[in-house]
Amino acid sequence: MALFDKGFISEEEVVAWADDQIMKGKEPFDYITILSLKGPRYCQKLPEHEFPQSREFTFNEEFALRTKDLNVDLDEEKQRFLRWVSSECMGLDIQIPEVKFGYHIDHYFFECDDIMYANRYLKEQLSILVPKNEEIAEGIWAEIA
Repeated sequence: MALFDKGFISEEEVVAWADDQIMKGKEPFDYITILSLKGPRYCQKLPEHEFPQSREFTFNEEFALRTKDLNVDLDEEKQRFLRWVSSECMGLDIQIPEVKFGYHIDHYFFECDDIMYANRYLKEQLSILVPKNEEIAEGIWAEIA
């Protein structure tokens, strides 16, 4: 559900996953059945005692998920990522490399409007941060496999 909440998978993919879990006999059967029959949007509206809330991703987990297949050459995809990272890093520990990256993105892209330098910085840093975070993203995807 957390992957659906963040837009990483579609409603159809959630239902297909739930159907697969039912076929495998996975527990808790009641929750998975409701998810399969009613879909994730319905389940999101249920109180926690009727359907478990999705877990929250840490900044680093979501960073890993968002950068795993990020194509910075697609402007809309890049802009969505830039807005996310520059806003979500605020108030977090700047000693964390991904957070520091977010602060720099906010500064170069949105405060200075130095697009040429900002794009160079984005590509250089992502070439370092993406491989470092790939295992995190793969671990999250493996949880639902």
